[in-house]
Amino acid sequence: MVSEIVKVIVKVFEGIKNDNSLQEVEKLLPRGGIYHKNIIPAAYSWIYDKSIRDNLGDHGKSLSIENGFRILSNEEKSLFGEEIEKYLMHLYSIGLLKNNDIDKIVEQIQLFPENAKNLDNINLLILSLFFDTEKKSLPGSRYILYSSDTVN
Repeated sequence: MVSEIVKVIVKVFEGIKNDNSLQEVEKLLPRGGIYHKNIIPAAYSWIYDKSIRDNLGDHGKSLSIENGFRILSNEEKSLFGEEIEKYLMHLYSIGLLKNNDIDKIVEQIQLFPENAKNLDNINLLILSLFFDTEKKSLPGSRYILYSSDTVN
């Protein structure tokens, strides 16, 4: 299921880059998939939230670091394997992943056992990047409910 959600995010992002409408993006998705009707609008929202978080990042970073091109070192290539390397570089080349996203994935994959390095787990790490809440919260976001809060 996680891989399917990441596929939707990738297709939505490619649709955004190509100025496609929501209906055109829906046509790009395979009909046999298990796509709930709310996944595509949610993917738009997740991409938007991540882009805002990326833009709210540290302003002290050098512009050349942010705009530089990221390649994997030989150690990173051997850490990932050829299939995962090509997959990550594709997502990086279309702009879905940024330099710091690749760095986070490299850090996390080093903690994985050798037999757990597969596309499903990489997709889980990619999906976690869209819900990264450790640094900044968006305006109006709340992560804690108070005892006085009601659900409705």
